[in-house]
Amino acid sequence: MQTYSSDKNTSACDRLLEAGRHLFLHQEYQRVSIRRIAERAGVNSAMIAYYYGDKSGLYRAVLLSYLEPVKAHVLASLKRFPEMSFADLFRNYYRFAPRELIHLVVKSALFAPDNQRQWLIETVLRPLLRQVEQQLDQSLPEGNIHRPEQARLVLQSLLVAPLLLQPILESVGKTTMDDAYFDDLADYIGTLLDRAFQQPYEQRIPTESSD
Repeated sequence: MQTYSSDKNTSACDRLLEAGRHLFLHQEYQRVSIRRIAERAGVNSAMIAYYYGDKSGLYRAVLLSYLEPVKAHVLASLKRFPEMSFADLFRNYYRFAPRELIHLVVKSALFAPDNQRQWLIETVLRPLLRQVEQQLDQSLPEGNIHRPEQARLVLQSLLVAPLLLQPILESVGKTTMDDAYFDDLADYIGTLLDRAFQQPYEQRIPTESSD
């Protein structure tokens, strides 16, 4: 088992965070014990209580260690919108967002205890989505979003699904989803969204031809 006890330049707090990242990413929350975290970090288990309170506190710190940089990056990008295109917005996100964050968020939503899932939704995801929506509302032309709830779901899916499903898509499609692939995907998504928002909604609905 890999530990970090030999790295004297890394604090116990950081070693615990790194150990938590590895264990929570590769195992279900319930199967990760305080003892295993401490062993991997090479520290006394009492250090978890000292720095993070308990296992749930470390788990939240792990999520935030991934999420905070992404949040800052996304909000900074949105402030440059609409000067930057939809394609640039998605390209920057795909390049910056760590795959580990997507997997941890999904695992938390599906398998973490109710209190952890509630914390993730109420304290982290909902405020972030609200900030994103407010920024988009300020940037997009008024009245051009039809059925905003569905539009929000589509945007969230385009942001999350390609990164989350990357291993499966690569296996099934026999395609390497590298940076070039995600750049092309961002360009394609950008083209679709640009066309959607440039036209009034009525012009995007095909009309039935009369007999």
